[in-house]
Amino acid sequence: MSAKKYRTSRCILKANDEFLLVVHNNYHGTNDGIWGLPGGRIDWGEQPIQTARREIYEELDTDLGELHDVGEWSYKGYQHKVFGTVFDGKIGRIDDNEILEVDWFTLDGVRALSAKDSLHTGFELDSIEQFLTLLGAISAHRKTRKYKKRR
Repeated sequence: MSAKKYRTSRCILKANDEFLLVVHNNYHGTNDGIWGLPGGRIDWGEQPIQTARREIYEELDTDLGELHDVGEWSYKGYQHKVFGTVFDGKIGRIDDNEILEVDWFTLDGVRALSAKDSLHTGFELDSIEQFLTLLGAISAHRKTRKYKKRR
């Protein structure tokens, strides 16, 4: 168990060439058009990976497959953990107490949001790009393993 403390756990959901972003409910309950990764606060005694699964289930009524550790980012003086998954499920009921809007964006779409300063924490784009790099490394490793097994 890591001694490092995280404030939130976030999750990148990648389906085909798109990434799911949400507008979380804010203090005023208004849609301010600021997009972020789904997820939320880590409960006392909870591991970040448990939080990612719980939050996605609570917010989007869906279960996640394999989660990959994408890294950690700092925002407002706190550390935030990010996981990623290749998503082939369906979004269920959206908890409108927590989520005001849900949409899928291409990488270029996320870049456009970043350029307009429309990303909540500012680490969404970096974490998505890191996740794509990680997926590329995983894919290359799996291909190498298959090749070695055939020899």
